[in-house]
Amino acid sequence: MRIMLFDATRQWTGGAYRVLLFSRELRLRGHEVTVGCLPGSELSKRLGQEGVPFFTLDPRSDINLSVAPEIVRMMRQKAVEVIDVHSPKFYWLALIAARVVGLPVIITRNVPFRKTGIKKKINSLLYGRLVDRVVSVSEKVKRELMVDYEIEDSRIEVIHDGLDMARFEGDGHGKRENSGSFMIGVISRLDYGKGLECFIEAIPEILRTFPDARFLIAGTGAIEESLRLRAHELRIDARITFAGFRNDVPELLKDIDITILPSPDEAMSMIALESMASGVPVVATSGTGLVDIISNMENGVIVKPNDPKALADGVVSLLMSDYRAIGQKAKEVVREKFATNRVIEQYESLLTSLVRKKR
Repeated sequence: MRIMLFDATRQWTGGAYRVLLFSRELRLRGHEVTVGCLPGSELSKRLGQEGVPFFTLDPRSDINLSVAPEIVRMMRQKAVEVIDVHSPKFYWLALIAARVVGLPVIITRNVPFRKTGIKKKINSLLYGRLVDRVVSVSEKVKRELMVDYEIEDSRIEVIHDGLDMARFEGDGHGKRENSGSFMIGVISRLDYGKGLECFIEAIPEILRTFPDARFLIAGTGAIEESLRLRAHELRIDARITFAGFRNDVPELLKDIDITILPSPDEAMSMIALESMASGVPVVATSGTGLVDIISNMENGVIVKPNDPKALADGVVSLLMSDYRAIGQKAKEVVREKFATNRVIEQYESLLTSLVRKKR
């Protein structure tokens, strides 16, 4: 098949990783893949490094129809058979171009983007009638799409993000033998809406039970300084290491005992999945897609969002248990549901069915 994917993220995100991974794996299976993305984006750089064909354009607006002819030209030049659009900025432009050429269209939703009023009605039309299929990265997103936009169950297919399990094999995590000297990590963009303020507020409560615990925050973003300031106000800054952006996540996870996903609303977290793949258990909130794969105290912990006390209690409960055995069960879940081969086979099957139907 000849496939075209679209993504409009500038930074390196879970969605960009998905596009890169799916493009790479589909090409290994003999398909031709081209990606449309923004100029200067991190995705464009990594696509170039891996030799994945791509083109760049910035429509600046999702209704800038002047760029549609260029998309049509690229589709015809590549003899594309099916497209998958991952970012709202390209939804209407790619859809219009695909209909001009006569191609089936998939929209992949990483988050529900819940709308109200006229925007809700427009999205109901888009998802429910104008595209051929909606792909959701989690059961949580599927549920919300069905509720918000009244989309039929048969029009949405859940295809999880794929994970290269081989990257996370090797020595286990938490090499320290001194009970209480735990490393608790958060790996995230340091931006609003990620629950990081809640994490900072939970640390003093965790330290009451485990006074030797240490905390690592890996990532950069707009609220880094405010997090540092609040840590100083709480007199816990000596217990926290701000590690900045890290691209060696598998190595980083080897020194972490527990990973926290404090986000109050997240479709699915690639970092959480990578942590579980490393045998590092996760404490996540019930507002994330992890609620569908984590069973409390069996393969992780789910807590109430935006509640520092609940977050601290979840961490303490996990540390007081056989958390390494729980981490191994988490690894089994990820291997079963998110291994790259399994996910790509499901995606390939969907693409094939749409192309055959169109033919």
